[in-house]
Amino acid sequence: MLDFNELDFTIVKFHKLCSALVNNNYVPVTMEHYLSSRNDLPERFVIMRHDIDKWPKAGLRAAHVEKDLGLKATYYFRTKNNVFVPQIIKEIEKMGHEVGYHYENLSTADGDYEKAIGLFEEDVNRFREICTLKTICMHGASLSKHDNRDLWNKYDFRDFGILGEAYLSVGDELNYFTDTGRGWNSKSNLRDFIPGKNKRIFADTTDNLIGLIERGEVDNLYITLHPERWSANLSGWSFAWVLDLGYNSAKAILRWMRK
Repeated sequence: MLDFNELDFTIVKFHKLCSALVNNNYVPVTMEHYLSSRNDLPERFVIMRHDIDKWPKAGLRAAHVEKDLGLKATYYFRTKNNVFVPQIIKEIEKMGHEVGYHYENLSTADGDYEKAIGLFEEDVNRFREICTLKTICMHGASLSKHDNRDLWNKYDFRDFGILGEAYLSVGDELNYFTDTGRGWNSKSNLRDFIPGKNKRIFADTTDNLIGLIERGEVDNLYITLHPERWSANLSGWSFAWVLDLGYNSAKAILRWMRK
């Protein structure tokens, strides 16, 4: 029988990851802080980013873990009805975390740029009715043919009072790790990477990533997580595992078709 406490991608393992960052003196930096203070960053720091794709309560659970350990993170919410939950967004911001917009307007508008920018402005206003909004991050929408970052080839997010975008505005000095594909920088990841950054460090498991942190191999970390993947019980873990298996299989087919 599976031992939940030994499994990867659980809230238990997430707590161990966060504890390793704290114990090895990685200073937590939000995306807003990074973008506004790039010339005055700590010698060793970590940007913790959470993309809330499906289950906001999972994001709230992760936010509590970080708060208890003294970490500040950045949480990007989609505006789907089941994800955009004002009460949870406010509660996460109240803990000291940053809240941002996980936009997907170009894929929603099926490539219609004028419609997409109109939807973007509406959504930005929705956020600003309930929280401070300074940064944005594209939602990968891997099953769509449209890359939502392409919206900024025609428009400028700064015209909407946005400080920066979590992929396009960061430097290639950051050591980026994402749990997309249920690994760290997995080959099942189609779009979740920093454009133009050729060197990527691979860590198959969270224990491998924790080992890298404990050995102090890098002075900065930019870690992206999807809280719904980090389950709180065995049944939730099993469901997320099956869901990831399905997504990874679909993305493998897409990768083959695009070749």
